[in-house]
Amino acid sequence: MKKKLVSLLLCSALAMSMAACSAGGDMSAAATQPAEEAKEAEVEAEAPAEEKEEAAEEASDTSAAGTTITVMASQDWVEDAEQELGKKFEEETGIHVDYQIVPADQYQDLLLTRLNSGEGPDIWGAQSGFALSTTYNVAENAVDLSGEDWADAYSVFSAEQTSVDGVNYGLTYYDTTTDYYMVYNKKLFEAAGASVPTTWEELIETCNKLQESGVTPIYEPMADGWHLLMLWTENAQVHDKKNPGIIDKLNKNEATFAEDADMKLAVDQLKELYDNGYFGDNCLSDEFADAEGYLAKGEFAMCMLKPGAINTIVASDQNTEGYTQDDFGLFLLPLCDNQYLNIHPTGPSRFIYSGSKNIDAAKQYLSFLLKQENVQYLIDEAADVENLPVEVGQTPEYSKTTLDFLNSYDDEHSGMVLQDVVLYYNEQWMDINADLTALFIGDMTSDDVLKAIDDRRAQLAQAAGDANWQ
Repeated sequence: MKKKLVSLLLCSALAMSMAACSAGGDMSAAATQPAEEAKEAEVEAEAPAEEKEEAAEEASDTSAAGTTITVMASQDWVEDAEQELGKKFEEETGIHVDYQIVPADQYQDLLLTRLNSGEGPDIWGAQSGFALSTTYNVAENAVDLSGEDWADAYSVFSAEQTSVDGVNYGLTYYDTTTDYYMVYNKKLFEAAGASVPTTWEELIETCNKLQESGVTPIYEPMADGWHLLMLWTENAQVHDKKNPGIIDKLNKNEATFAEDADMKLAVDQLKELYDNGYFGDNCLSDEFADAEGYLAKGEFAMCMLKPGAINTIVASDQNTEGYTQDDFGLFLLPLCDNQYLNIHPTGPSRFIYSGSKNIDAAKQYLSFLLKQENVQYLIDEAADVENLPVEVGQTPEYSKTTLDFLNSYDDEHSGMVLQDVVLYYNEQWMDINADLTALFIGDMTSDDVLKAIDDRRAQLAQAAGDANWQ
């Protein structure tokens, strides 16, 4: 990367916000109302033809009143704040939004079934990236959004991830300006005599000290079927640093996961964390939705979360210890001694189904979400959202903890996460999670897990007609 992605996104968003705040002139209602009243009749009579056309188009927006649009998404992809915006959208347009939230481990299969049967939801969610052209076939199943009124405000990095062959089909409606890192409780670390680890050996030492102090080191929720793999992939940028060219070789079918010693080491280290009891006794049934609550109670010392989750932890009713934001910090989980910041421009994105009968209403909904006041509402109300990958004059809510952490890394010590750079990997996310769980309980070995990844990649590549797998 020529420039560090996170820094660029932060700077562009902040610059946009500063420009909006520094605009001159008194634009308050009191300052403008008299002049407006004096000229109202004149403006109405002399309005240019194009303004009249715009007014007619705005009036036509209500033509979909009484329509219901469906938004289908995986669990944890739709914030409560968005559903509140959905109510506001209905008040303004008369268009009702039906949110269909599906458990993560069932979502992809159900979505593909509906798309393939020609009965897709009006708006459907998917992770942006390589899978859009292979697994989801967005060129056939989604609407071209390149010309929408928000296109110029949409992050070019996110647009690249929701585009196929230069055509943008989606909107990443998720905070991709930061990624998942280890959120840790400074007070629990201090009480245990533990320090922030930067190597695998130090991580084991830290976890042992936390265990000895009576605190479970890591909250790792496996019941949802998606979070466990984050521990590896959000730190796997180290593989390309230790073995330059490995990503290119994987994408050209010149290397495999099973043959790579560092890939095996990372999986074996995950198994060691589990075997040592660092995830606690109930990790197989623990759920992601409970993460902030457990950290608020001080029962666990750390968890891989978005930085904004610190706000939720502190505000939780279960925070009986009186923790403040300053009591939590961020660090990288040092699998394979990783100390490279994870850059992750992809995320849950929205697509309008090409077979929908409500395409215009669905487009209105996406445009509504990206109005400045609505983007700001999501940032203000969703504790784990510090910004969105758009520039509409919003004010991001990056904490000092987040900014200090991100600014401690430069281009040389940053890298793209595994699922964003390796072909035919992200599509099997839930399968890999299931395999890792099988590894933990003794039904698979690390070699089995890596071979299964290779086998599924080959199947997906062949189905996509990839010449490197023919």
